[in-house]
Amino acid sequence: MTATTATMDITNPVLRGMYPDPSWMWDERGERVALVNSSFELVPGLPIHVSDDIANWELAGNAVDEAMAQRLLIPFVLDSGGLYAPTLRMIRGKYVIACTVARIDLDAAAAAGVDPESIEEARASQGNFIIEADALEGPWRGPYWIEGAEGIDPDIFEDLDGSVYWTQTRPAVRPRWEGQTEVWAQRIDPETWRLRASCDTAGDYGKTVLWTGYGVEAVWAEGPHLYRIGDWVYLMTAEGGTSFDHSEMTMRTWAPDGLGSAIESLQSQAHADGAEPRAPRADERSVVGRYARLFHPCKKNPFLTHRHLGLEERVQCVGHADLLHHPRLGWWVACLGSRETPTADHGALSFLGRETFVAPVDWQHDPAQWSLESNGPAQRRTDDPGWPVLAGGAGRLAQTLRIDAADGTLLDMCIGPCESQAVVDARVPFTVGEGEAAAVRADGVVYRRMPEDRCVVLCPPRGTVRIRQDGRHTLSVATDGVSVQWALGEGTERREGMVPISEGEPGSVMLVFDKGMARVVVAQSAEQAWEAPAVEVIDVAPLSTEWSGGFVGCLVGCEA
Repeated sequence: MTATTATMDITNPVLRGMYPDPSWMWDERGERVALVNSSFELVPGLPIHVSDDIANWELAGNAVDEAMAQRLLIPFVLDSGGLYAPTLRMIRGKYVIACTVARIDLDAAAAAGVDPESIEEARASQGNFIIEADALEGPWRGPYWIEGAEGIDPDIFEDLDGSVYWTQTRPAVRPRWEGQTEVWAQRIDPETWRLRASCDTAGDYGKTVLWTGYGVEAVWAEGPHLYRIGDWVYLMTAEGGTSFDHSEMTMRTWAPDGLGSAIESLQSQAHADGAEPRAPRADERSVVGRYARLFHPCKKNPFLTHRHLGLEERVQCVGHADLLHHPRLGWWVACLGSRETPTADHGALSFLGRETFVAPVDWQHDPAQWSLESNGPAQRRTDDPGWPVLAGGAGRLAQTLRIDAADGTLLDMCIGPCESQAVVDARVPFTVGEGEAAAVRADGVVYRRMPEDRCVVLCPPRGTVRIRQDGRHTLSVATDGVSVQWALGEGTERREGMVPISEGEPGSVMLVFDKGMARVVVAQSAEQAWEAPAVEVIDVAPLSTEWSGGFVGCLVGCEA
């Protein structure tokens, strides 16, 4: 008799709607995966989801509550500002999130009476901070502003020798082309969360530039993460910007005695050879030189991207990834991607923002080293982990994955557009209230993330539905029982209209969102709404990321 393998299906994106910049870790205490996302100006912020199987996710809570948001000056951030690219890790037995609060209007904060000390701490840290907790569910302590930090997208990494490193990206001090950034690292004290300067103790040093981009004119090397795998330290960066050229690069260095020791060793050897990399500033160091560099890239880079698939590909902007080792299911990567919506008049547009996708990962070596004079098979260290590649050989994200539930072996996958034909009954996902864990607030309205670009929103009998891309790009649809009034904000412009509702017409006012159009209908159910005649049709292309700019996706809220 043949044993039956227990299988499990995973459908991408695993977190639907605006859940960008995923960072995850194996939570050994809870025997589960924990994942955090950016949340920008939304409150509560930094949502943390947990899963024991990577397929099914539950919201454990938000790391930033109302009180923390006030301390982080979230009320004073501009559109597409706020909480950027968190990293979630376990450091010295504590749950730690490193993050940036970006685009703070410090003048507005001062005018509103925020104490000068808080404003100066935010300024001196460029909005970079740590929060920590003894449990994922909180309470979270902080923020601990990181004085001297520069840039965005911080990573926090604890090495085998106990050293803890703060790593992030900043605009290159000596750029060779527009948009060049550099990834720098510095030791940080996990007790005080202060960067350790070179004068503190032997072995400490100031900022060290680790990476400046994979190739000539490589822009926006960001979202860095450091990982120790055996004797090697790997660096992974998102490059090309969070748009259609997005990609993920991998590099590594041999550091059996710790990253700090590897940096010192390279610096000493480069100095002896007269090839020491030029430091960006007098009090900094660099390990990225013409002939001497610490991190060496995988020749197959990018490790992950969809930019080569063309604009017909449904999932675009893939990148900003984080690796995870699940003790039962093996190696995985989480990343962001944007599902593009085909429209009749404007091409493909993105309304949902960036969502969280996952993929299984294999570690591979080149089987041969080609040369004119063969010396036999390629030789390598027996303890060399190799390089990460997406499992299955497709080289791209799959819509669905079927895995062995016992060990994570990839059994099958469906590659294709992530089309969802599901009709979303708005009475469940879009009737939001203050008590709902997934609800967020912006502009004084309670919203939920729009999970699909084909959905039905049920309007209250007398009230308003709001769809928000940002403060200048919004749609409001209000009904008083006898008419429907709507207004669409298009930046500095505004379109509006009013249509009557036939007296005695049975059903409720609903908003059908499909193919970049919003159809106002009267129907008795969400299922019937798809076939109901429209009393008004609104072109909502201005609610897309491509039209509005910025980093966010659409939110849906109701006001009775």
